[in-house]
Amino acid sequence: MPDAPSAARYPDRVRAHSRTDVPGHDGVARLRRAILGWYSGAHRGFPWRGTTDPWAVLVSEVMLQQTQASRVSERFPPFMARFPTPRAMARAADRDVLVAWSGLGYNRRALALRRTALAVEASGWPSDVAGLERLPGVGPYTARAVAALAFGQPVGAVDTNVRRWLVRRFGLPPGTPPRALQALADCLAAPATDAAQAADWMHASMEFGARVCRARAPRCGACPVTAGCPSRELAVHVPVARRAPFAGSVRATRGAILRQLARAPGHSLTAARLGSLVGGGGLERAMVALERDGLAHRADGVVHLGPPGPTATLATIGP
Repeated sequence: MPDAPSAARYPDRVRAHSRTDVPGHDGVARLRRAILGWYSGAHRGFPWRGTTDPWAVLVSEVMLQQTQASRVSERFPPFMARFPTPRAMARAADRDVLVAWSGLGYNRRALALRRTALAVEASGWPSDVAGLERLPGVGPYTARAVAALAFGQPVGAVDTNVRRWLVRRFGLPPGTPPRALQALADCLAAPATDAAQAADWMHASMEFGARVCRARAPRCGACPVTAGCPSRELAVHVPVARRAPFAGSVRATRGAILRQLARAPGHSLTAARLGSLVGGGGLERAMVALERDGLAHRADGVVHLGPPGPTATLATIGP
């Protein structure tokens, strides 16, 4: 792990924070007021903002995991119109969900979302982080986001954008362990006194990292908490895991196959026809991976969208 930044690296008037620094009560209050004030006048008007419906919050967070917000903004309304409640999705087939999801990428998210719909319909919504994490495909970040946005829990969530601004604003090493960043995020979220404040802070924290403390060309001049920031005009690069190149990859071929099946009548194509439409190499490897993940299957020379055989529906889990 890199050493803590030296105080000599920053202007003399600013003290570099050590990796163990936690802001005091007054510091937390000032920082929160500044970021919330900025957010109230500068946030983007996404269609999922403002809702406390746990299903709508979960759908938006799952979509946003690997897809740009601008793209999600276009796809979220029609998807919610098709599946407005967990019950609506639980009554649908896997194939129907995959068709509605087509084009958003990382299609396993759609099947995990449907398994969550079945679980919620069977047992109801958990309202705490631990319970939310037990839902299919819901990890620590998504559980915390839903807990704050839907259930008003004063917890923080650390995505790539939040991680970046915490590291920079508090002068932390880029390699600061996730547990330490989570503790800091929770410290900043804790003062929320009601559900609306918890939700506003969650949105504001993510928006601030995305729009002001950007990965490239951070907008220090527009930053509401620039005073005392050890990274002002000296923002460090906060590395993130790099994905393998998409073009020509098995992942690209998987996506092409699923798009063709989603468009096809009956969501099925002969293997020969599919091969002519998708082209390129890696078709067999992609098909094996899709079958393993339950996203497509082959039978008698025909490729079908979704898993083979009947899938669990609301009727199979009780009234």
